[in-house]
Amino acid sequence: MVIYVDIDNTICETIGQDYIKSVPLYERIKQINKLYNDGHTIIYWTARGTESGKNWFTLTKSQLEEWKCLYTELRMGKPAYDLFIDDKNINSDIFFND
Repeated sequence: MVIYVDIDNTICETIGQDYIKSVPLYERIKQINKLYNDGHTIIYWTARGTESGKNWFTLTKSQLEEWKCLYTELRMGKPAYDLFIDDKNINSDIFFND
């Protein structure tokens, strides 16, 4: 299974766009790492820099490494939105609290 995972306020707490001060949520990271270890493709996909145009790739990659995130690929350029409607979407609060 190919699973796309958001970063900010999904596997870490981030206030606004203060990505440098993001705080990892290790229990959530552990659950995503289990999916990776179970053979799933994990793609972290973030909107960091989408609106500002700033390149946050290096910081984001180093955070994922520091937080011991297992993943197949890191993608930037996720669109900024307020609501995402999709037949295969799972809200992170529901997923991690299930």
